[in-house]
Amino acid sequence: MRDWILRIAKLILLGLLVYGGVLVVKGTARHVDFGKLRADVEAAADASDMKQGDAQLLRRLYGLNGGELAHWVLYISSDNMAVEELLLAECTSTEQADQVLQAARDRKATQIRNFDGYGPEQVQLLNQSALRSDDVYVLFAVSDHVSDIKKAYRKDLFQTE
Repeated sequence: MRDWILRIAKLILLGLLVYGGVLVVKGTARHVDFGKLRADVEAAADASDMKQGDAQLLRRLYGLNGGELAHWVLYISSDNMAVEELLLAECTSTEQADQVLQAARDRKATQIRNFDGYGPEQVQLLNQSALRSDDVYVLFAVSDHVSDIKKAYRKDLFQTE
């Protein structure tokens, strides 16, 4: 009986160590001012050729209700044959962030299906997109500037350069 208790205690300790290691490696997102995060990501995205989406477009493209999110911004390409897109959201909970992330995954898959076969450049851009969730923040970026967008996002959330 005592051997089982020791084994269970070792497993619990091992689990805690693994969890702690994951947090150290991944980092933990801190709460940031959404206005600053938005401004930095928009600057990195060079959204001059994009138009800002409203709540109706957010619902049509992602199936999300903008009124339920804490903050969000959506940009889409002005050209119907372009796939450049930016969704940045601050959610009210991590569960909601998971839902937004899944909606962005679905949007990406739909766009790949739409352009598969005749838009290889668009599909390549979609495959190189940034799609991530950190705590209550979600980023989906399809852009030639995706590395700059990810840097700006990480810099604000994790205080990295």
